[in-house]
Amino acid sequence: MKSNPVRFFAAIAAALLALAVAGCATCRHETESARPLDLKVLRVGFAANYPPICMDDADGKPAGLEAEFAAALADELGCGLEIVPLDFGDLFQTLLDGKVDILMSGLTVTPARAYRVRFCKPYLSNPLVAVTRAGWARSYASASHVLSTSTSVGILPHTYAETFVRRHCPRARTVFVSDYDTVPKDLELNHYSVYIDDLAAILDLAAKHPGTLEVIPYPLQQQDIAWAVHPNNPSLLSAANAALDKWKANRRLDAMLDRWLPERFH
Repeated sequence: MKSNPVRFFAAIAAALLALAVAGCATCRHETESARPLDLKVLRVGFAANYPPICMDDADGKPAGLEAEFAAALADELGCGLEIVPLDFGDLFQTLLDGKVDILMSGLTVTPARAYRVRFCKPYLSNPLVAVTRAGWARSYASASHVLSTSTSVGILPHTYAETFVRRHCPRARTVFVSDYDTVPKDLELNHYSVYIDDLAAILDLAAKHPGTLEVIPYPLQQQDIAWAVHPNNPSLLSAANAALDKWKANRRLDAMLDRWLPERFH
């Protein structure tokens, strides 16, 4: 009897999916029960290290796009709001320990993170892009011109941009940037020819230094930003996704994004 290749691959896929689900169950905190949808207070994990998406205002209070999202989501759920300031490195463990209900902190969706938590629907595409000195962008006619450069590329260490550059810019000489705010001066002094980071960070940098930087307008790698909830909290996941769907339909999401990231790629 001839085998059916469609059934064969379907069976393999089903088996792999079962193994993945079983594996995920072992890494999650199964003792943490799903919090009810009728929360009295929505506890939001927030790291103020990514302006204008998440930052502190002049008085040291949470501000930026995610702070506005947090207030809007609490209003949608009909509950109070507590924004819990955290160091970025503590975000995921604090969520898994049940000390916050949701992370709203400009989180890039990655497979490693998605293995630990449940991501809501992405609210923003935030691709990796390159920035250079004003007037130099015309030297790069496409994304492939950036990726194939044999000049020096500035990157922040221990970021996805570092991993990306090492994988996709084999001819480039990588230069670690010690301080994000030194990028304009570094480019002016030709310490490196381009700096690569995600779009929101690049736009914030360009806004702080008008006339000195020029974004090379070709996405190098697509990335999504989303909120994250505990893997055992499907009710909040569903409610957050419903809020996003509503805001997309009534254009409220675009209005909030335009307020904080008016120059984003659409």
